[in-house]
Amino acid sequence: MRYLFLLIILINIIFYSFIIFKPLNTSGVFIIAKNDFLNDVFSHLEKKENIFFPKSIKLIFPIFQKDKFLSLGEYQINRSDNLYSIFNKIFNGKIILNKFFIPEGSKINNLFSEELMDNFCLIKNFPIPCALEGRVMPDTYFYNRESELIDILNIAYGNQNRLLKKTWKNRNESLSNLSESQLLIVASIIEKEACVNERKKISGVIYNRLNKDMLLQMDSTTIYGLKNFDGDLKKKHLKDSSLYNTYMYKGLPLGPISNPSKESIFAAAKPEIHDFLYFVAKDTCSHEFSTNYDDHLSAVKKYQLNK
Repeated sequence: MRYLFLLIILINIIFYSFIIFKPLNTSGVFIIAKNDFLNDVFSHLEKKENIFFPKSIKLIFPIFQKDKFLSLGEYQINRSDNLYSIFNKIFNGKIILNKFFIPEGSKINNLFSEELMDNFCLIKNFPIPCALEGRVMPDTYFYNRESELIDILNIAYGNQNRLLKKTWKNRNESLSNLSESQLLIVASIIEKEACVNERKKISGVIYNRLNKDMLLQMDSTTIYGLKNFDGDLKKKHLKDSSLYNTYMYKGLPLGPISNPSKESIFAAAKPEIHDFLYFVAKDTCSHEFSTNYDDHLSAVKKYQLNK
């Protein structure tokens, strides 16, 4: 009798192991929504995906109150999945995550709608319309179906704001009179003007020109202020009345011109100390730097006019 009992147990173990670990040979997506219980998941998978769950399994999980551990979202079923791997996904919250990418140097109105930004500013009690250019951290953000775009904006804003405050507090002593907002503006210019290895050097050029009360004359700021810019900067554009035109107005432009990376914010706070006042592009990612106008003109002739 004892051996018969053990045999029955062994047969059951083999049977359920076969059921639990057998590949499902089906693929699809199922959703666990708000207020869903395990029985709802069982029902959906059986009806929509033709996945069979033994009654004993349906009875076991409620005993352990597994309903409390369901993570809302979308779950992927692969052909190689089995019942065990599906439960592993559910109870470990391995939901499908979508990506939202904020590129370095991007413009805020290319990322979020005006309506969404206004709603965000209302929630934050910011004045409308609020200026969010430069205020979101470039990065890849992951979200599920329960998330909204405004949630991503809130996270990206918070990340950039914390980084900016921390970096501003640790800025060079020579920049003691520079406000947090001004630091962000400088960083946004660096992002558009500099290559990776030249950020701090170009940061130094910007501050050198500001300290000498020179026009910044940065193409990127002027381009930002132009409407319907087609990619071809002409001489007439350098006389545009926009407050972002640093060929016409001294000092920093009205506001940030891009969403700068961490590296550009760091460079704005810790510029390289040198005497350079000018730079001109040599190729797609390097510049020739000059301390005086005559040398700069020679560099322009060498690298730009002779192309």
